[in-house]
Amino acid sequence: MKQQGKGYRFLGLNAADTNVRARAFVKRYGWSWPSISDPNRTLSRRFGATYQPAVILIDAKGRIVAGFQGAGTPALWNVLKRKLRRQ
Repeated sequence: MKQQGKGYRFLGLNAADTNVRARAFVKRYGWSWPSISDPNRTLSRRFGATYQPAVILIDAKGRIVAGFQGAGTPALWNVLKRKLRRQ
């Protein structure tokens, strides 16, 4: 998956693992986007993520556009892609 596209960027938020485990996970899957630690789940709660993994689309004004919690399915990813295209 690309780190960025027209009008969007990815940011990983690690709320459940230690920094060492999170870095190993990112390396294992070849992700290139930044990932930050959120051990107290402050940002997670702000964005409404109560379960990991979670994917949340936030627009340039900081508004939540869409999201889902859980592993996801191809159908869910397609919905998010369509929403990204509209932004």
